[in-house]
Amino acid sequence: MAPTPFEHGLALAWSDGALSRDGAIMLETLQKQLGLSDSERAKQEQLWLADISKNERRSFGDGDQILREWLEGLNDRQSLEPVTRSMGRAALDVGLSKSAWSEAFRFADGLGLGEELANGIWLEEEAEPLDGWPPALDPLAIILGLVIALPQVSSKQDFELSDGSAFVVIRNQDAKSAPLSWMPDLVPVENENCAWGWKNGATPTTEAPDGDLVYCNSVLLAWIRRLITMRHQRGESSLDGLPDGLQVMPSSTEIERKEDTLNLSMIVDLGENGLVRPWASVTIGESIEVGSAPEGLAPNWVKIHDALGNVLVHALETLPRQLLQASGTNSDLKSVRMEEGWIVHDLDS
Repeated sequence: MAPTPFEHGLALAWSDGALSRDGAIMLETLQKQLGLSDSERAKQEQLWLADISKNERRSFGDGDQILREWLEGLNDRQSLEPVTRSMGRAALDVGLSKSAWSEAFRFADGLGLGEELANGIWLEEEAEPLDGWPPALDPLAIILGLVIALPQVSSKQDFELSDGSAFVVIRNQDAKSAPLSWMPDLVPVENENCAWGWKNGATPTTEAPDGDLVYCNSVLLAWIRRLITMRHQRGESSLDGLPDGLQVMPSSTEIERKEDTLNLSMIVDLGENGLVRPWASVTIGESIEVGSAPEGLAPNWVKIHDALGNVLVHALETLPRQLLQASGTNSDLKSVRMEEGWIVHDLDS
């Protein structure tokens, strides 16, 4: 079932695995904006948080910045109403099932736009042809199936493809590159496929291998640094199990490949005891598995080793989903492998 508007906000606020102070404040704002009572909010929050793993499947974006932009977009009621009517009309053109109508109306009604959506569906003469929608209505477009059914129509965000080498390639006819708010230095680039490259014009040392979704190790590295930085900004320990007073330096994070193994390391500041660089590895085969800690390692360092391994696994699981979501591709990940400096995923299209 599609989320309610408040559940969508919850998914954005919790998308990094924890709720930040800014996220909590914005959820209060969203509650007031949607006119939810405390009891109704508590009911939705309790149901959603009962299975927080649904976060990755039910949200349509990522992080506090996207939540902030979404809230700002919802304030423009004057432009949202006619676009909602047009989306209702377009949904009829592509085919609207009873279940899709029910879920779409539930979401639109939560935004106070249910009547506009209904008018677009049942009173087509009052709705203009759809030529796009603002990002605030992206979730509604996905529920109605407009993102896939009308690939030529997308949320209104003007950008130009850059010249440069591809560090991410998605070979899927439905995939379209777009700016990434969660990794702004990775920009859409000119390519026969959906592709992104680094804003600074960097060039990969090897050509992108064959595969449905491929990305260079440097993109994975940037994603890991972002995940750790976000934890730090929320006031959390950068790594689970890291003793109080110790600091991780996200910029020191490094990834090395050895055959079918990826090693992740980063510098930890021990204060008066100096700097150390703990590491952990994962093996990529039929599944992604964290390697065992070296024998004789002290218990506290075993915790740090395992935390590093879990960060790497989490990054390998979430980054491809983020990229697919950003491209508008509705496919599941089927398998993963490594080829030189690239991670390669096959899609179950």
